[in-house]
Amino acid sequence: MNGPFRLKEQLHPAYRVAEAEIEAFYTSLTATAFDQQSMVDLVRHIRSAYAEGRFHALTSMHTLVVSVNNPIELDRENLRMDYHFAEREWEFDYRSMPFKPAEFTRRYPASSGIEKFDAFVKMLGW
Repeated sequence: MNGPFRLKEQLHPAYRVAEAEIEAFYTSLTATAFDQQSMVDLVRHIRSAYAEGRFHALTSMHTLVVSVNNPIELDRENLRMDYHFAEREWEFDYRSMPFKPAEFTRRYPASSGIEKFDAFVKMLGW
């Protein structure tokens, strides 16, 4: 896989997703189901602005979980970004330790997603 996203290597091959597939997934949701254009824009930004292999990611309908660790451990050193299309808001949730409360949870307008992601990366030195 090329690009800044890598997924857990232990996943069954059917569940491995390349960064282009992550982008295509959110693009198809925007075209067929609900507006995820802000998520598409964020994924495109990450792919173009950051070095190959820097981040590892997991996805779901409106969620992107990003970490510098591989394999990703949920709730350990990762940023969960949920895009709430009805409210046109991002919710960023950073957890550094399992079984502990989030270190921060913030909500931002849709237009701030890329800016806030970049600020987060800089703040943590990722």
